[in-house]
Amino acid sequence: MRTMGDQNIAEASGRALLGLISHLKKSHGPDAFKQVLAATDASTQRTFETALVARKWYAYTAYADVLRAAEKTFGTGDGRYARKLGIAAGERDLGSIFKLYAMMASAERLIRSCEKIWPVYYRNAGKMQAIAWEPLRTIVRISDFKHMEPLHCRLMEGWMISTMAQIGCRVSDEGREIACMSKGDDAHDFECTWTPASR
Repeated sequence: MRTMGDQNIAEASGRALLGLISHLKKSHGPDAFKQVLAATDASTQRTFETALVARKWYAYTAYADVLRAAEKTFGTGDGRYARKLGIAAGERDLGSIFKLYAMMASAERLIRSCEKIWPVYYRNAGKMQAIAWEPLRTIVRISDFKHMEPLHCRLMEGWMISTMAQIGCRVSDEGREIACMSKGDDAHDFECTWTPASR
């Protein structure tokens, strides 16, 4: 485990980074990631000097830097592009590595099991858990991650809405982060309302 003093250093998996790269290339062409990488700092660029490995771990700072550069390159600076990245990530997750589970799970069960998904992508980065899962009030909380990149918060808004939609729920457009540690709150809370698509 990598540490700095008494603090663990947050990391993102190669799977998380490769997902971003795949979406950028699919949406903006084969040179899209080169454009984004050019807008990152030198330490981030060194991360990508060798081929990424899905199961390896990389500095979270590099992941956050790529998010900022992607927003700067293809977004408008208001976080909406990062939210789109989250929507795409949710579609990938429920269409690939979590596909079988998603097919079997009820909406409530999937929400309650979100804590299993977070450590696949991030470590030394707090934890994710559902603290409410009713249709009229669902809240997913990320705690103990004070230095979470604000654009990552926007990405998680999109991810929450997208994963719910993948299992057949209609999610309100108002799904959003209602508490953020970067603003002095005790955790990152993401809230949405939803109805089963069959209704």
